[in-house]
Amino acid sequence: MIASLILLIGVLVAWLIASIPVWVGAKVVGGDASIGKAMIATLAATIVFSILLVIFGVFSKAVGFIAGFIGILAVFKAIFNVGWGGAFLTAIIAFIVFIIMIIVLAAIGLSLPMIIHASTFIHRY
Repeated sequence: MIASLILLIGVLVAWLIASIPVWVGAKVVGGDASIGKAMIATLAATIVFSILLVIFGVFSKAVGFIAGFIGILAVFKAIFNVGWGGAFLTAIIAFIVFIIMIIVLAAIGLSLPMIIHASTFIHRY
């Protein structure tokens, strides 16, 4: 029970951390951004990307990834009230911010999988 709760908290923290770059990207572009909208956009973009990858990945992985990326842009466009260019810039800025965050977290000895994995560690000991 405790391990499940810790896993849930770890997933929520990882989701929040993964949403920060999207929030920063949308803020820089000038979209209607909040951390809550960024979390919804991150979740929706992941779901849309996965669905489009499965559907269009039948033809080729490249087509699936392109369709998925366009799906992510559509999610950003709809949620942050920006155009296609704004959605693209949001994605690029979010990617850059995410890389910087991963480097900083790694430098202090943390990573997103490590946060989620903590529940398994605690459960064993």
